[in-house]
Amino acid sequence: MGGNGQTSLQHRNWRRRALIALGILGGLFLIFHRPLLLGLGHRIALHYAAKENLKLEFRLEGSVFTNLIVRNLHAAPTGPSDVESIDVDLARIDYGLFTLLRHGISTAIKSADVHSARVVMNPAKAPLRPRPPNPKKKIELPDIFPERLRISDATIIVRNRPHDFVADHVALELDPRHAGEISVEKLQLVGGQTWLKLSAPATYANRNLIVRDIVLAENERFRFVNFDASQIAARKLAINFDYAVASGNISGSVMLHEAQTSLDTSVRVRGVNVPVDAINKFAALPEGWMSGQMEKLDVDLSGLLSSPVTWNGSVAAELADFDQEQT
Repeated sequence: MGGNGQTSLQHRNWRRRALIALGILGGLFLIFHRPLLLGLGHRIALHYAAKENLKLEFRLEGSVFTNLIVRNLHAAPTGPSDVESIDVDLARIDYGLFTLLRHGISTAIKSADVHSARVVMNPAKAPLRPRPPNPKKKIELPDIFPERLRISDATIIVRNRPHDFVADHVALELDPRHAGEISVEKLQLVGGQTWLKLSAPATYANRNLIVRDIVLAENERFRFVNFDASQIAARKLAINFDYAVASGNISGSVMLHEAQTSLDTSVRVRGVNVPVDAINKFAALPEGWMSGQMEKLDVDLSGLLSSPVTWNGSVAAELADFDQEQT
């Protein structure tokens, strides 16, 4: 009995010493290898930026194992690029390392904070218009849906003719613990339609973003817009909306699921008594380009997003007094 007890005590002491030694080694690794890991991350970012014809300048900080902080980031093209300029004063990402290693980035990011950012894109090859995706290019859902997101004073500009797309001085705070708000000082679409000082309440529980009551005009608003990324780990994303204008409305849902290097897509739209002119801005068309009354719209479609031959379903519309501006 005494021998067994002594052996057990020695085993516990050995295990304790091993854990202490492992902790010391881990501490030394964190102390001496953190600058090396930050330097490696800096070089990797420069390498991939150069492949996209971009010159990057920034300072990288953080613990590496739980967060990364980027300060004073500046990006400029060195050759053909869709990027005109990127400037960010501060960006911080907090993440779980073990979740990142086991499940990937889609569910690993706990929070993201961005302060004073300006992004200018210039896709000179083609104007900013809705168009079918390239069937030869793999389509994936975005990976980054943090549990919490805070953006203060961000501006996005996409060069276009005759009007740029502009989202100026965007601010948002999305936290699953309480309701937040999204505000935009100026929103300009490529059709020339412009809104000032837009704001709307938002909730963001379990990566499910719901923005309510987006007022575009006295008789025009989105009752809600919903981006549900709660199943992004399974590579699924759902989009829902309810749009009201005058005495009519359009509601719809889009379900996206990664499949066969594309997105398995299901679309359902219902509309009734909607002025056709209201649709111009969402199709990147000038105001008044189409006019008339859409008395009814029913859309039920499904298939692979990049392969039109796989699509099946139905589209039915009833129009009155329809007119299209001649070009």
